[in-house]
Amino acid sequence: MSRRRSGGFTLMEMLVTLMLVSFATMLMFQMLGSYRIARERVQGQAGIIDRQALFHDWFRDSVHGLFIAEGLRFAGERTRFRGTSLNPLYAAEGSPTEVEWSIVQSGDRTAIAYSEDGVERWRFRLAQADVAGFTYLDEAGKASPTWPPERGLQDAGPTLPAVVVLTRTDRGRERMQAAAVLGPLKPPVRFYGDEELK
Repeated sequence: MSRRRSGGFTLMEMLVTLMLVSFATMLMFQMLGSYRIARERVQGQAGIIDRQALFHDWFRDSVHGLFIAEGLRFAGERTRFRGTSLNPLYAAEGSPTEVEWSIVQSGDRTAIAYSEDGVERWRFRLAQADVAGFTYLDEAGKASPTWPPERGLQDAGPTLPAVVVLTRTDRGRERMQAAAVLGPLKPPVRFYGDEELK
């Protein structure tokens, strides 16, 4: 007499199946954990890159809009500059607004601060910057750590630099971000109702 096998899993087959399912589940959870960690790192890096790009655009636009007229002065030092911009970040675009960019050193951290009409609006940490400062270039490309330069342009009346350069140094490696002033560098002079540039 032959024994017929009943339809179903044996205990051994059931244990092997459960072991395979648990192994696949364990691998899936490890992969999901690795994916989550990688995603957080990418998002963090993307956020840093976005903030850096935004800072570069804001700095460039603010310097592009620098404006000079009688009674409006631009003063630049190694760690800060102040002037009037037609491209403020918070006031209406096209309205002459006093802006100031300054380097702030706090312990071993270097940051750049933006102020509008004497009110600080935000700070941005300059990552990987041991030392930072501004340099000002005239129309001929001559660099000066202050504006107006020590010699030559004080008696010429109010002027603007042609280019403002933000320099960052990290472990001896220097990085520069330059922004050109797009408007006239000297105040307009009026002759009998007609406006001419010096």
